[in-house]
Parts: sequence; structure tokens; C-alpha cells
Amino acid sequence: MSNKWEVFVMDLDELVSEDEMELSIRTLNDGTDKYTYKRVNCRVSDDTSAYPDHLQVRFGRGQLAPKEFSINVLSEIQRFPDKYL
Repeated sequence: MSNKWEVFVMDLDELVSEDEMELSIRTLNDGTDKYTYKRVNCRVSDDTSAYPDHLQVRFGRGQLAPKEFSINVLSEIQRFPDKYL
């Protein structure tokens, strides 16, 4: 099953296609973890079939971007030391 993620950006140019980048994304999957944020290393493509997961993009004020993207989450970045988790 593919995951559905959401990211907030000021401009679509922030999502450089095919380059590895660090983003804060949140899950849109149904369940108790819906809207949970994660900091991840990922690759993003404007080709919706390039990667297995779907990325929904919103602008700073919440407007939905007209373009759809796909995302491949390479790794999760742990923001807190283990002793606080």
C-alpha cells in the first residue's frame, strides 16, 4: 500500500525534482497517526508514477497546489535524542 504525504512550501521551485532533500512532511493516511509530522530525507518527482508514495503540496496559507508529485522517503531524521523518545 502506498502512503499519502503532505508538505507545505512557499513556492513549487522548493521541490527540486529527483535531487535528495530534507523535508518536514505529514502523513495523510487514515488511522491514529494521521497528520503526524516527520523530518525525512527524500526524493520528490513531478511524475506521479516515479515513486510509490503520493505527495500533496500546499502553499504557506494552505492553498492546494495544482500539481501532483510522488515521493520516495529514504530515511527518517530523528530530531530528538533517544532518551527523550
